[in-house]
Amino acid sequence: MTRAARAPRVLQAPVEIAGQAGQSAAGLRAAGASARVFAPLHPLRYQPDPDIVAPSGRVVYLRAAATAALASDVVHFHYGLSFVAGHLDVRLLRAAGRRVVVEFHGSEIRRPALERERNPFYVQLQGEDDETAEALLRTWTALTDGHAIISDPALARFAEPYFAHIHSVPLRIDCSLLEPAPPRAGAQTGALRAVHSPSDLPGKGTRHVRAAVERLRAGGAPLDYVEVHGMAQAEARAVYASADLVIDQLCSGSHGVFAIEAMAMAKPVISYIGETSRAAYPQDLPVINADPTTIEAVLGEWIEPSAPRHERGLAGRAYVERVHDARAVAPRLLAVYAQLPSRRRWPGS
Repeated sequence: MTRAARAPRVLQAPVEIAGQAGQSAAGLRAAGASARVFAPLHPLRYQPDPDIVAPSGRVVYLRAAATAALASDVVHFHYGLSFVAGHLDVRLLRAAGRRVVVEFHGSEIRRPALERERNPFYVQLQGEDDETAEALLRTWTALTDGHAIISDPALARFAEPYFAHIHSVPLRIDCSLLEPAPPRAGAQTGALRAVHSPSDLPGKGTRHVRAAVERLRAGGAPLDYVEVHGMAQAEARAVYASADLVIDQLCSGSHGVFAIEAMAMAKPVISYIGETSRAAYPQDLPVINADPTTIEAVLGEWIEPSAPRHERGLAGRAYVERVHDARAVAPRLLAVYAQLPSRRRWPGS
């Protein structure tokens, strides 16, 4: 890379969301950019750890945040948050000539009134509110001159009325850390293991999963069902490695990081991809689609001895390597950063 084309110095901040800050930075570094994460340690210890662990004291926190941000060319904020309430810090960074972008991850901008229109299985999560989401969207479009990143195609519906420049960037993981372990090829005998990892039981449709499992078992299906709750990332991955099938979610209408990690491990993944979102995904998305009304039938089909679990698992690994590996996604992030405006003079400044 020539000096004229020097990659930007990027700061991911101020929180870790399902490993996305850390994986973004790792992918950018692999692409030749200088990238760091400023965030508190996450309770589930998503890897890698932040490069700068945010201090707990307010004064020392603000000093560390300002130092890290001003040493960067681009500050990539996650989940609609910045370093201080009211986002005054973002205005100051823009005035100082830094490029700024926000990445939305879901519930912070999901508007329940709109979501109910498109998704009959929607479960409103704590904190999801129309007025709060609208206010956040209005604030950030002014701060970024209308630039936002979304990793979930379903979020475009909420952002489009506010942002002129919506950059769709796939979720990021490190495939090299996940060993492919597809289900055995050919017909299998004995109990098959289905793993479900609900971060929010109602939102993931866990009661429908449990009910389907119980009905299938009552009918004689040899099914070993395991739920993963609150485990550190490394411990949880050890459980996922033992799965023959992975069940992601049945209500939100789009898949998350858990489904991608499971596919990277070459596991067949069941999840609900909403009708209005399907066209935004690649045509070869290997997710097995199921919702609360179909999960029993779909799960029953995929635990049959002849179901192509091995082949679907391998297809998932190939898909994730191409679409979601952080090294493959990094050029798309760099392309977004190159489009961001820098210095801005605010009214009255």
